[in-house]
Amino acid sequence: MGTGSKCRVQRSKSLYRARRYFALCTLNFVLVVTTLVPISACAQDAPRDAETALRTGRYAEAISMARDALSRNPGDVQVRRTLVQALAETGKYADAEAAAREGNSQQLANLLGEVLYAEGKIGEAEAAFRRGAESGSPHRLMAEANLAELLLERGQRDEAFTRFDRFIDIYNGGAALGAQDLTAVGTAVQHLGVRDHKLFQDALKAYDQAIAADPAYLEPKLRVGELFLDKYDSGEAQKSFQEVLAINPSHPRALLGMARAKEFDGATGEAFELVRRALQVNPNFVPALVTLARLDLGYEDTRTAEQQVQKALAVNPASLDALAVLGAIRFVTGDEAAYRQARDRVLRLAPFHAEFYTTVAEIAANYRRYAQAATLAQEGVKLDPQSWTGYGVLGLNQLRLGQVEAAQASLNRSFEGDPYNAWIKNTLDLLDTYPEYQVRKTPRFELVLHGDEADLLYPYFAQIAEESYDSLANRFGYRPATPVRLEVYPRHADFSVRTVGLAGLGALGVSFGNVLAMDSPRAREPGQLNWGSTLWHELAHAVTLGVSNNRVPRWLTEGISVREERRARPGWGSEMVPSFLAAYYEDELPPVSRLNEGFIRPKSPGHLGLAYHMASMVVEWIEETRGFDSVIRMLKAYGEGQSTEQVLRTGLRMEPAAIDKAFDAWVRERYPPALAGQLRGQMEGARASLQRGDTAQAKRQLARAAEMMPSWGEPGESALAILAALHLRSGDNRAAAAALTRLTAVDENAYAENL
Repeated sequence: MGTGSKCRVQRSKSLYRARRYFALCTLNFVLVVTTLVPISACAQDAPRDAETALRTGRYAEAISMARDALSRNPGDVQVRRTLVQALAETGKYADAEAAAREGNSQQLANLLGEVLYAEGKIGEAEAAFRRGAESGSPHRLMAEANLAELLLERGQRDEAFTRFDRFIDIYNGGAALGAQDLTAVGTAVQHLGVRDHKLFQDALKAYDQAIAADPAYLEPKLRVGELFLDKYDSGEAQKSFQEVLAINPSHPRALLGMARAKEFDGATGEAFELVRRALQVNPNFVPALVTLARLDLGYEDTRTAEQQVQKALAVNPASLDALAVLGAIRFVTGDEAAYRQARDRVLRLAPFHAEFYTTVAEIAANYRRYAQAATLAQEGVKLDPQSWTGYGVLGLNQLRLGQVEAAQASLNRSFEGDPYNAWIKNTLDLLDTYPEYQVRKTPRFELVLHGDEADLLYPYFAQIAEESYDSLANRFGYRPATPVRLEVYPRHADFSVRTVGLAGLGALGVSFGNVLAMDSPRAREPGQLNWGSTLWHELAHAVTLGVSNNRVPRWLTEGISVREERRARPGWGSEMVPSFLAAYYEDELPPVSRLNEGFIRPKSPGHLGLAYHMASMVVEWIEETRGFDSVIRMLKAYGEGQSTEQVLRTGLRMEPAAIDKAFDAWVRERYPPALAGQLRGQMEGARASLQRGDTAQAKRQLARAAEMMPSWGEPGESALAILAALHLRSGDNRAAAAALTRLTAVDENAYAENL
């Protein structure tokens, strides 16, 4: 597309390629293979054992042995370092600070600064880092790097980058550099990468050389993993964290890094468990508490998320990450005054901290506030024009709003500054394919169809799109802004990238409000996609988002969309299946009052599908017993910022516990608990009859099963499918056609049966 596409052909896919093939041309150094802190051959066994215990995660032993050794020799700086590190890694920051101060040594200044920083004592931390950087201590380069990071974070950019620049001279100066020095160099060069992305590669090389210098020194492994996470490469990140955990299975930072990588891969259950393991070791580990809060927000649980953030701020009142998440909680819950307080508190501490806006924008987008997310991201890049992540978040949300040209400009800006973000690269590659698409218009839609299939699809999509708009607008009293943009992708990977930046998404469609995207029929195997019901479903989301000011929770918007599919056409939308009844009666699905957990915290992918069906049943139950006006009242109540508990009272005028009980009674009356067993009995009996050659008896048993539940069974294995096959075999085409007609009326994906 224009002059940019030629360059984009050469986009880097990941930092890992650079790690393997980049040749250092700006940095040269003399490598000294040494441990971080050599242990004298004549050192006593106890100090050596304490350091080994620390390195392998036996923290209680390390603390006990170090204290015992210091009782005999209070001046042993190395043992005191071991004690301070063990106390700090387990969150005993006050004790760690006291132990470091008691040592009164310049060699402990940097470590003291790190402890003070973890407690939010920023001024004291800066003073300690300065003492460490100006000393002749073996740890002076790490103190210098820590000081520069602190200055950068707090807005003193010129001094920070001057200090970072010095590391290149140190690197090229030919001095002997140990593992800790090389780690400090990597840290400095990584920050310089914001101004020259090629230096991210040098940072990775420096970390790798630090690991080679001392494989037992864990810090560079941790920083490599965190760097790969920043560049959206969870696979390489996990390798680094696993190397740390192989040495120290209890290392809080490594456990947290693995949690973040698992979250990136969609394994949120594992992510929660890993964060909790990190907090068992260090209950005051602020980054873990903040990550746990963000995971809770991913589940739309603002109450629990705030509890985690407040714990973090109790430990470190100056934590910018914790304050950003607190601001996001205030933003999505509609407390504008409290949001501004959090924002102003951050900007007083760090005047150029664009990451605050980026964090709030990302969380706002997860809550479907795409226009607000774009505005927030715009504020961030205005504050810091080198916030490449901010430009990426801005571009992605502009794209969600259908602002394609603006999105491409923002994403290009992000990519030019940092070409290692996989989401941005993939999205730009997708945008490069847009010239292959045609925009066909209807009175209220822009249909973005691939040129290879536009002529074929347009008449069908145009008809369903306009029909669904009229039907839903009349029913809900809300008309989405026109033109509604509908993008139809013939390659599922492209649709997946459009939605989450990576291939592998299992969904069929997505709604960003009046911008919709979905698979084309060609993107799926026959029988996997009913494009008409998918279009109807996604437009229903646009309506419920609009009525609720984009505040409807997932359980209700999905329940309404599936319910509206069923109303639109016979057979559309999910139908009752025995697996749902089994899960429901075995209490594997949450009650109505906590149904959102079924979407954001499902036990398995299969349970997620069952949650969709249950949500649609809840909407059907509300409409049947309380009237459709109750559904509208609930949407509007969410739009006013009410919680689910308040909305249930407002919309249904019942207490949540009473709602759960009433819905359960409705399900049990309509689908008695014994039904699944009776169905199974009929199907097993039919199979046994067929094995005996008693076709007539099998037909009767299948017919009874079909009366109980026409959609029973997997594709091709339902009672009606088998019954139709038996009728065909016996030459009764009329009976076969009747069975197939009944089946296609309840199964929207019955492709073979329709043929």
